[in-house]
Amino acid sequence: MTATVDFLMAGDDEACLAAAAAAAKSGARTALLRPPKRGPRIASTTHCAVPNFVWRRFDLHEYGLSLEPASARVTLTASDEAVSTFARPRETEETLAEAGVADHLLWTAFSDDMAGFSACPVLNGGLAGARSGGAALAALFRDARTRSAFGQLAGSCGVLLDDYFSDAKLKTHVAAHALSRAGLGGGEDGSAMALPELFAEDAWPVRIADGGPPLYETLERVCRNFGVTMREGRVLEVAAEDAKHRLVSISGDEKIKTRYLFFATPEAAAAAGARCNHSPLGVGGAATAVMRLTLKDRAVPAAGDEKAVFQIADDIAELQTARDEAADGRLPEQPPVEFEFTEKGDIIARTAYCPAVFREENGLRGWTGQDRQAIAARMKERLASRLEGLSQKVVKTEVAILGAGDPERKTRLAEDENIIVQPNRAGAIGAAVKLVDKVVRNG
Repeated sequence: MTATVDFLMAGDDEACLAAAAAAAKSGARTALLRPPKRGPRIASTTHCAVPNFVWRRFDLHEYGLSLEPASARVTLTASDEAVSTFARPRETEETLAEAGVADHLLWTAFSDDMAGFSACPVLNGGLAGARSGGAALAALFRDARTRSAFGQLAGSCGVLLDDYFSDAKLKTHVAAHALSRAGLGGGEDGSAMALPELFAEDAWPVRIADGGPPLYETLERVCRNFGVTMREGRVLEVAAEDAKHRLVSISGDEKIKTRYLFFATPEAAAAAGARCNHSPLGVGGAATAVMRLTLKDRAVPAAGDEKAVFQIADDIAELQTARDEAADGRLPEQPPVEFEFTEKGDIIARTAYCPAVFREENGLRGWTGQDRQAIAARMKERLASRLEGLSQKVVKTEVAILGAGDPERKTRLAEDENIIVQPNRAGAIGAAVKLVDKVVRNG
């Protein structure tokens, strides 16, 4: 029997759940397809913010959800110096000045410019992957300031940062936080558009306030209350059913007829053999390793701040090296690592600088248990280099690979208007809901 829906959302994260809830509340028949459970889900402590319009639409206050901003974005450099930035530009300027960063006076101008770019609807829609019509493109080239901004963002992240700053540690800090989620190196054309994403409205990371329910579980409840059908399985094949519908074959010999197949992240799309091919933020050929370290004693973070989001990166060149290694089908020798602390003092770490498949002399191959052990060991080595005594504190390690590819499956370009892949967005939840709204409006 073939089920028929308007939206089939494929994925297993907060942005996908929010997109499914938004579609269902609009009246669309909506199904959520999550991958079969293979061990515990490694849940993040921090998330992108939930915008006010999403909060009101889902009445999240009725679910007891309580969020608080992460205290800071921190980068731990090779010289054991921590570079920290905050939600308020003035606080950042003062902190950078105290740390002796010569470029501290440029921070407010830089953050204001990036926030302005992110708020421009033409740039935000066109550069972040939404397909722009002729009228939007005409507006882009009609306005001189927007045209100039487009020129800047179409270049590399490294070049744009050089236009503002000279301090190497500050540039490494900004690049690491802007590029790490997408696994970009910073030298690619279009990678500059990751910078406005970092300063977009609702992009500042948030944490669940003490005692509050997890965001993932809250959005699950919202989906069920709005009538979203929950399924488990993997997308195996997508075929055209007619001019408006696609027939999606999933594991278990089932089929779902849908108007739109929606992926809220490139990792979810990659697992289904699809990729975002119209945005530099939708990196192809990359996977993300997520690791949870259970500790017997708390590790001491930089400045004793357990509510910050941390990056480990020596310099911008390291980001590009890791990206090149992953693109070549190899594990990076020194993967840049993002990490955070849980309320219990455990560590959640991730790196998006992993190959989707491995390249060897005799061809391509998928991930093995040995590969998982290898990336976990390299991530732990990087963490131990910044957190004294960490190796002796670890009692349990869990690793999950998101976006791992299948070398036997051909990648399907997301050129089909009925297949929607959202690129990496700093404000993924709000962006996913807006994208669904746009699709619903356009019919």
